[in-house]
Amino acid sequence: MSNFGDDSENEMDRYAMDRPPSSYGSMQSDDHEDIEDDDFEEPVLKQETRVRLHRPDSPETAITERTNTNQSSIYTGGLVLRQPVMHIGESSVYSYGINREPSFVEPSELQSDIRTEAGIDEESNYRDVQEQQNDSAAVEVQEEQTEATTEEDDSDEIVVRYEVPKDPPPTPEEGLGLQFQHKHGSFTLRHQMVRCLSQLHPGEIAYFKRCLSTHCRFRKNYSRIADLNDPLDLVDKLIEVSGMGEALHLTIRCLHNVGKDNLSVYLKKTCRRVVLQHDLKMAHDRRYYSLYEGRCRPGQQRYISDVYVEPVTVIRGNREPINLENEVQRIPYTIVETQIRAADIFRPLPQEQKPIRTVMMTGIPACGVTVAVNKFIIDWMEGKNNQDFQFVFPLPAKELHLGKDGDQSFLEMLGSFFAEADDINFIEKPDCLCLFIIDALELCKHNLDFKNNEVITSARTKAPLDALLTSLIKGTMLPYARVWITSHVSAAYRIPSQLIDRYVELRGFTDEKKEEYFTKRTTDPELGRKVYNHMKRSKALEIICHIPVFSWMVAFIFERGFRDPEYGKHPPGITAFYSQFIVVQMNRSFEKYRGCSVEAQKWKDEDKMFIEMMGKMSYRLILEGRDWFTVDDLSSVNLTYEDLRSRDELTTEVKRKSEDFRTWVFKFVHYTVQEYMAAMYVYVAFRKHGKNVIEPSKMSWFQGANKDRPVIDLYRPAIDRAVASPNGQLDMFLRFLVGLVTPGTEDNLRGYLLNHYHPKAKGTEEVLKHINKKLKENIHPDRKRNLEWCLVELEEGKKDEGR
Repeated sequence: MSNFGDDSENEMDRYAMDRPPSSYGSMQSDDHEDIEDDDFEEPVLKQETRVRLHRPDSPETAITERTNTNQSSIYTGGLVLRQPVMHIGESSVYSYGINREPSFVEPSELQSDIRTEAGIDEESNYRDVQEQQNDSAAVEVQEEQTEATTEEDDSDEIVVRYEVPKDPPPTPEEGLGLQFQHKHGSFTLRHQMVRCLSQLHPGEIAYFKRCLSTHCRFRKNYSRIADLNDPLDLVDKLIEVSGMGEALHLTIRCLHNVGKDNLSVYLKKTCRRVVLQHDLKMAHDRRYYSLYEGRCRPGQQRYISDVYVEPVTVIRGNREPINLENEVQRIPYTIVETQIRAADIFRPLPQEQKPIRTVMMTGIPACGVTVAVNKFIIDWMEGKNNQDFQFVFPLPAKELHLGKDGDQSFLEMLGSFFAEADDINFIEKPDCLCLFIIDALELCKHNLDFKNNEVITSARTKAPLDALLTSLIKGTMLPYARVWITSHVSAAYRIPSQLIDRYVELRGFTDEKKEEYFTKRTTDPELGRKVYNHMKRSKALEIICHIPVFSWMVAFIFERGFRDPEYGKHPPGITAFYSQFIVVQMNRSFEKYRGCSVEAQKWKDEDKMFIEMMGKMSYRLILEGRDWFTVDDLSSVNLTYEDLRSRDELTTEVKRKSEDFRTWVFKFVHYTVQEYMAAMYVYVAFRKHGKNVIEPSKMSWFQGANKDRPVIDLYRPAIDRAVASPNGQLDMFLRFLVGLVTPGTEDNLRGYLLNHYHPKAKGTEEVLKHINKKLKENIHPDRKRNLEWCLVELEEGKKDEGR
């Protein structure tokens, strides 16, 4: 009688006899006609988990060799399965270690099921030896697990012993970050999945595959797995199609659907870290895959990989964070800094021996720090870099105070921000390398009192959130974790310098990066090249576009402009861009400090007054030849440090001499922004208040009647002063001032610094005539060139009015 066609009954017989399945070809068993397979029940086993140790000399080898001689067909390169026994939950699970052997035996239709006395004796001897081996292995494993349980009674993962390879992995290339370690044993889940699937009989395997077919990856491509019955092949195909994390997720879900809850729970606990990592990556993908350039507006997000260009990142030295390059005055840099890839900020330099635990990243507003963080997370999620980090937890500083009130443990706090990370006790283990990102420290409302806060050493100890944060940064809690903090320069001093292992700064785009950005962000590369070449026609725009947000504004406007075939014949104007930049940066400050509601986004009277007074201070600084200011300069125009701190998207701190904020030194994000602010103040004072700040003595006492006076009264002395300037310190100021007079650029101020229905400017033609008159005079070539650019501003402003 042939046993061909009764695979399911034969498999159950072999499970009952404690023998490996014939589908793996290690041994062909005989049938028992007197055993009813339908009455088979899985034995009830003990609660503890036992993993059998693999022995080098197994009695299976001899039995397999003797059994193979009776086969009718022999294949090479097959699998031989060792047979340790595990006790999982309420039912028995037989797991098989997989070893490659030179032969694979397939059951033959012609094989006889007559059992000889010698065969019976062999099987009896095999079972006796196997039982003795199982008993001794179980004792050894139970002793090892008792020691592990003593160390950690509340472990939430089943630890499977894993021997780390002795040879270190190859050193990764630059830009790949931390990838110096071998993967943790729990991440080698392929073997664990095979062990669990090998417990299913053919009918359950078929049901398992049908469950897989309901998933989107296999719904239309069920043929990929339809013919796969070997667990190893099935697992390989799962990982190939859906990746490690998704393959594990599908396996756990489908095992539950098949009714193998014990295997599902075991696999989930054995690969607990992989499950958490997969859930975290899905959460990060939903949150960080898109990017809002400039302001957050629904429907205007872009996929981050489509627009992101890595800015220049340097290890901070003594150089100021401001780009001092200017169209009129070139200031060469003499300080050499160490450049580093954004992905390598935790990677020690060749001469550094100590690991980099805490990194502080700063940069001027709008330089793209938060975007760099998002791209770092996405690259880790996609497996491109920093794969040594098992988990990445972003903790936006703006939201840290929104957690649970009162004392809580760090694990509880983490669970309130990431539901996937609820109760992960293994996070304190030395082999669990995590990264915590505290983004935008300037928005953190906690005191961060490093001197007086309680020192926390365990992630399970309940304490105020402020103490948890300071302990995390100090390293007393989770010393094996890494911490990445981003901040404005002024807030970076909240962290003691001795706690920071590395300071890095974003410098913005180089010329090569600018070209890459303009061509990458559009689906039409030819359009991107047109935009880039048109931008380069203005040296002022080419310089200021090192700020990523400014590059976005230029690209957005030029891409729309090139829809007109006649666009781009003349050099571009710059005044409209600076007007929009001020508005965008102020709105970004409102989002950060007030919120994103409609009411919070409204410009208040104090916001408009802040812009005017900052412009007034800027005009004074230009006349004095200064590009920096202090709190005393703010006080001279009735502003305070708090006014500046809550609207910090236009300026940055460059020097701190002491803890007294009155000694701190500030600058605008670029000197041209200061020049624009000065020009805007002079223009608004004339148009809104009727004041000529350039020649105040020539205005009448009754200024209310002067609001509609011709603008030539303002521009004649301004042009004369700029032309007479020996060093060109008023060149850019004059260019902005001339650009503001045209209706197209003046409209950018309406609703902010001017009323919506403010009367149009009068006398713009007189301004044009006066500039042409000065061009005919014998003036300095640089001043003459600047007047020609002023004519460009006038021409561009007229075109903007028509669009």
